Amino acid sequence: MTRARDLSKLLGTANNGVIPNSNLGVSFENISDSGTTGTKVASGTTAQRGSTAGQIRFNTTTGLAEYYTGTEFKVIDAPPTIISVSPLEVESEVGGNITFTIIGSNFASGAVVKFIGNDATELTASTTTVTNSTTISAIIARSSFVNAKEPYDVKVTNVSGLSGILDNQIAVDISPTWSTASGTLATISDEATGTHSTVSATDVDGDTISYSETGGTVLTTAGLTLNSSTGAISGDPTNINASTTYAFNLRASAGGINVDRAFNIIVTPALLENNANTLAFFDFASGASYDGTSTLQDRTSRNKDLPIGSSSYSSANGGVLIGSSTQC
Repeated sequence: MTRARDLSKLLGTANNGVIPNSNLGVSFENISDSGTTGTKVASGTTAQRGSTAGQIRFNTTTGLAEYYTGTEFKVIDAPPTIISVSPLEVESEVGGNITFTIIGSNFASGAVVKFIGNDATELTASTTTVTNSTTISAIIARSSFVNAKEPYDVKVTNVSGLSGILDNQIAVDISPTWSTASGTLATISDEATGTHSTVSATDVDGDTISYSETGGTVLTTAGLTLNSSTGAISGDPTNINASTTYAFNLRASAGGINVDRAFNIIVTPALLENNANTLAFFDFASGASYDGTSTLQDRTSRNKDLPIGSSSYSSANGGVLIGSSTQC
């Protein structure tokens, strides 16, 4: 048996470093490489692999070192590491694709990105671009993500089969849903005060919902205000001479997602309230005059609701016509 350190004695320059006797048995034990540049190992393509357990080689096809276990070749490589991913939230209902930027280390060309739900469901990015060893861009359809399966883990797998995972990173947010139907919220008198209507929306994620008017200041013009927390619309409407429809858009916002809906409120002059186009008259019994601003109960209790178009106004009606009122 010949030790490795004595191998040089068997080699001759005339033989170009080849042992002249092919029948000479040489074995190596506890080899120690005292050099500094590195030890050269067998190198070849995947198709040129050997089949003996313990073999170490450099695979020129994959560009990685590998060894054979007796049943399979294992790659010698460092796994990728994920440090961060952005964005951290997906609006699945919006549609289209979303691009994630993944930051880390040891990312190799050909790496695959997957997003893993809390039920172990795996979503594979439709496009993965390894910009360099520290940055990956991954594209996937927003609709692939399901709210019930959040949060999603992010997994990067190199061609070596080694992978890295960053847990509980991607949340799935769903748009708030309007509970209040679009259209007319209320028909109110310009004398009415207090809360006239309340809009509402819900959010499946439990995020706090806020309300706002978008695209204008219609409510302010109408003399009304919107409570951003409760959705209540209240105030003393601006006095008007004719029935007016105030159309406006409201926005429900939750978790950074906005949903708009169109509404309107109809405001009528007090004289048109309850469609009682009331004229002014004089009450002989009390000596008071009424110009339509009294309540319906006041007018009917004295039988003095005198609609426009009546053929006569006399003491039989409880008063006499003294003129008409067109505003409060």
